[in-house]
Amino acid sequence: MEQLEIKNIELTELLNDTSNWFKSVDKSILPFQNKKDENEHYTSEKYLNEIDPEKHDGYPSYVHGADIAVLSVTPSSWRNKILEIDNTLNAILGSQRCAVKMYYPKDGYMSWHNNHNAHGHNILFSYTEQGDGWFRYKDPKTSEIVTMYDEPGWTAKVGYFGNNEEKDKIFWHCARAYEDRLTLGFVIPDQNMWEMMCDDIQDQ
Repeated sequence: MEQLEIKNIELTELLNDTSNWFKSVDKSILPFQNKKDENEHYTSEKYLNEIDPEKHDGYPSYVHGADIAVLSVTPSSWRNKILEIDNTLNAILGSQRCAVKMYYPKDGYMSWHNNHNAHGHNILFSYTEQGDGWFRYKDPKTSEIVTMYDEPGWTAKVGYFGNNEEKDKIFWHCARAYEDRLTLGFVIPDQNMWEMMCDDIQDQ
């Protein structure tokens, strides 16, 4: 997983418009999944080692947050804005769709998982106001546990999620937030398209 500097002016303006809108809406009305994880167990190395890879379905088993891309979760008054964000982001990046829009409240998290069921090259944009959150992964080559800390504002991370036929590319990862955190996730099946999107992010 690599972090990119967001230099694209049009993309920066859209992301800032998105975070400004999101800060202005009442997020307490969202139905959050699961309870808080006071001891941070579900993002710990101990929990990762407890997971049976053969039985893992690719999804996180525990989440405290809400995916606002899901209509049953999203207030109807938000949907036009979310559609606008989707259409503009997809046009700028050349992507087909934004696969996930995950909101983490303070003390929100997503437990270890590997997305083998949604494999492909990915781009993750995350926003925190103070930079108080992180993304953690297990390097599929070295098995090292790496934590990528947020910075104030938007960050971009890119990488590859392997499927179960690519044992050397299975990408275990999790996330945690200590303040409101929003992540927009894209999965890009075509590598050439993904590489062009990565270049566009860094292109002024």
